[in-house]
Order: sequence, then structure tokens, then C-alpha cells
Amino acid sequence: MQKGLQYTSTIRDFPLMYLEMKRTAILLAEGKTADEILKLSIEKNIYQLDYEKRRRSMPLKMTKRLETIKMPLIKALAENTADEGKLIAFLAMMKAERLVFEYMLDVYKGKADNDEITDLDFMQFADRLSANSETVAKWKTETLKELNTRIKRILCDAGLAKRSKTGLIVQKPIVDEDFCNLLDDDDWLYARAVLREGAGYGIK
Repeated sequence: MQKGLQYTSTIRDFPLMYLEMKRTAILLAEGKTADEILKLSIEKNIYQLDYEKRRRSMPLKMTKRLETIKMPLIKALAENTADEGKLIAFLAMMKAERLVFEYMLDVYKGKADNDEITDLDFMQFADRLSANSETVAKWKTETLKELNTRIKRILCDAGLAKRSKTGLIVQKPIVDEDFCNLLDDDDWLYARAVLREGAGYGIK
């Protein structure tokens, strides 16, 4: 985890956003800088957003996430299929969002294929965080419920779960050797939370 990374609730406004992440990755792979992408967003509205505030915040959030991974993964996100691209986008998100990463370690990693993740799982996770974080302890119940809803949507968008009547059903990620070979040692710290080490997903 990046040193000093704080808990935030920004996934309420910026969930996985695969298409926006891919668009940003394409520009970074072409050699554009974060400042140039910001300018393109403001002047050319490359993310097709209605409000100027959002045109400023979107590229900042997308580049912040993608700065956590190296260029081979950025290029793969820009060029490869949606299944692999969504996993890369999720990996970058975990590396930038402490709340998501710790949720994956605490809740998701311990599940097997077709296990269910319930709302109670999230609330117990939030209680454990609250006991050790003043920031999380200050979040209102409404905020926690919204974060739970967002995380469920993010997992479904990333192809890591599907919805059930009472929660989510864990799904086996679609990965191949080429994807695994793109990951460096730091990436694997995060990838193991997604791939559930020991579950037979080609983890090195």
C-alpha cells in the first residue's frame, strides 16, 4: 500500500469507471502528461461531461489511479479486452483507494467461488475499521450504506461478483498468463486479494 494512504469515501463519486480509465490510459500510453489530459478534459471535454467541475475532477482522479501502476499495465488497459482491462482498472483503483483494498483483504479474499457476500459482511468490516480509524468512525450510517452499494457495483463491474437476492455471489476472475506476467512484485500484493491466493488462478 502506498505510504500514508488515507481512508476516503470518494468511490461514491468515482466508482470503477472503466471507460474513463481506458480513455485516460490511451492518452498516457500516447505520451500525454496528467496536465495535458486535464487541459484536454477542460477544453475538449474528452470525457463528455456536463459540468466544468466534473471535467476538472475526472482527469485528476483517473490519472491519480493510473499513476499507481507501470506503463506495461497502462498499455494493456488501453489496448486489451474489456475483461482484462477491467481487472487492471480495478487493480489501479485498489492501489489508490485504501478502503477498497482493505475490503478485498478482509471480506473478498476469504470467499470461495460462488460464496455469498452480504450487507452484514460489509457492516462488520466497517465496524472493524471504525475501531482503528477516527476517519471511518466519523462516517454516518448513510455514508456506509452508500459505500456498501458502491463496492457491490464496483465488484460486479469488474467481473468479480454477480448480484443475488440477498447480496453478491463471488465469481472466478478471468485471467491468463499474459496478464500475470505484467504484474510486478508490488502489483502482486494487490492482485492476490483479487485472485484469492491458493484458489488455483495461476498465481506465481
